[in-house]
Amino acid sequence: MTDFSCVEEKEDFGKRLIKLLFNNKVVFAFLLIIVLFIIGQIVVPGFAKFNHVMSVLQAAFFLGLVGLGQTIVVISGKEGLDMSVGANVSVGVVMVAAIINGNNLNLPPAILAIFAAGFALGLINGIGISLLNIAPLIMTLAWGIVIEGLLLFIIKGHMFGTGSSALELLGNGSLNIGKGKIPSAVLIWSGIILVMHIFLTKTKPGQTLYAVGENDKAASFMGIKVKRFRIIIYGISGALSAITGLLLLGFVGSAHLNLGARYVLPSVVAVIIGGIRFGGGAGNYLGTVAGAIFLTTLQSILVTLDLSEGGKQLITGAVLILLLLAYTRRGSK
Repeated sequence: MTDFSCVEEKEDFGKRLIKLLFNNKVVFAFLLIIVLFIIGQIVVPGFAKFNHVMSVLQAAFFLGLVGLGQTIVVISGKEGLDMSVGANVSVGVVMVAAIINGNNLNLPPAILAIFAAGFALGLINGIGISLLNIAPLIMTLAWGIVIEGLLLFIIKGHMFGTGSSALELLGNGSLNIGKGKIPSAVLIWSGIILVMHIFLTKTKPGQTLYAVGENDKAASFMGIKVKRFRIIIYGISGALSAITGLLLLGFVGSAHLNLGARYVLPSVVAVIIGGIRFGGGAGNYLGTVAGAIFLTTLQSILVTLDLSEGGKQLITGAVLILLLLAYTRRGSK
């Protein structure tokens, strides 16, 4: 006889699995990444080989690190958004080149200086948003323009200084494993992902972040200094963006003032793809990681196809619109 209970259990398991795969935005984002690599392999044989996958992850790391700051800002609520991340990346690039100037011994003080500068610039965003009640989009966008203007005024259009071999090892080094290579950026990113998972799920500050984003009034009644907390969050976002600039200089090898501009909107899109709730109080960094990898993989495929810049933007925009429509129809998890 047929055991109908076993059949029903299998069907229920299948339904639960499908629901998990398509309703959980993080899982769905990683599925999309797999699909993109399959498409890339079909279009360009070798696209899904280990070393190329590692190079995609290496490029995605920088967007993922900027996206980390964007993630905690969005989770903190109050329609949080940081549009000054690109300017802070540029601050990191310019400052580290001037401080290190080819000398490895200058790397430790450069890291401290970059972190402090980015944190201070981010604090100004937080003060404007939390104390002056300026809308996050307006405040961070305007402050980003001010930062870029200050950089142009200070360097007067001429970059000076360079990175160093130690910085290049951080940004563009690799660990050889047989015929494959694991970029140092990927190893660093793996550590950051682990630390952030523990921070957001196991620590009191992580729980406070979600509490503030979910309901800042309730958090205030619990004794949390909400305004001060949000100011610090924007400071951390600024510091992470500046540190990204430091590592980016090690990756590209030469300083360019506009290196940070390419990360502003993609960092926001990565957060959206990763399922971070824009109302605050929900989401996790692993989603942003998936979003960053997805965007970088998509761009890698378009570059491989040798499309015009207009074609790349058209396809990227169409894909993102379809994703946003799909996410909106499914609703937040």
